[in-house]
Amino acid sequence: MRALVTGCGRRLGFYLCEQLVAAGWQVTGSYRSERPELAHLRALGVELVQADFAQAAEVERLIGALSAHDDLALIIHNASAFEPEASEPAAQLAQFELFYRVHMAAPFQLNRALAPRLVRHDNASIIHITDIYIHAPAPQFAAYVATKAGAHSLAMSFARELAPAVRVNTIEPGPILFLDEHGDAWRQQVLARTPLAREGGLEPIWQAVTLLMTNDYMTGASIRVDGGRALAVI
Repeated sequence: MRALVTGCGRRLGFYLCEQLVAAGWQVTGSYRSERPELAHLRALGVELVQADFAQAAEVERLIGALSAHDDLALIIHNASAFEPEASEPAAQLAQFELFYRVHMAAPFQLNRALAPRLVRHDNASIIHITDIYIHAPAPQFAAYVATKAGAHSLAMSFARELAPAVRVNTIEPGPILFLDEHGDAWRQQVLARTPLAREGGLEPIWQAVTLLMTNDYMTGASIRVDGGRALAVI
């Protein structure tokens, strides 16, 4: 069977591709920009398709690449965009439009186009990676959180629409893997308000993905993988 992983160029998407290949899946991955580590995925046999999700035509190119395959049984919507909120209203609107395209419009486009392929296979599923902050939106990240919340709502709509042939679920990560620019003080502040008091790493997300892939009585579900941090922020 084949899986599509969006945003496979680094961090979680890269790791999920590795794990799926190790589990025996054929994998197609989308990426926005060429990165040196993509050579590793190519060596593993991952089919890589460049697609900037801010452009609907490039999402269509990804859909076209998948039309060559009849074995698609899993989509993981991992692609994400984030940047600090701009200070000027015009720039803020541009950011919102970018986040909307990446978090909502592109997944909608992919689900609509690829659902007919998924329904051909038993236990096919779609997994949207969202964020625990959809339940506690921070004003300084309004556009990011709003569009991630939109992705959650989109997933729930597709869970109803595509049942019983295709299951649709979400994963809500917390402090899984800090970014390089996160300073020690900020990291300690976050972990101090995380009950398990540590960075999760990527493996817990893979464990949640595995559960959602294999449990054929789960749809419309959301799994928080956050070390309990949601308890402190919601």
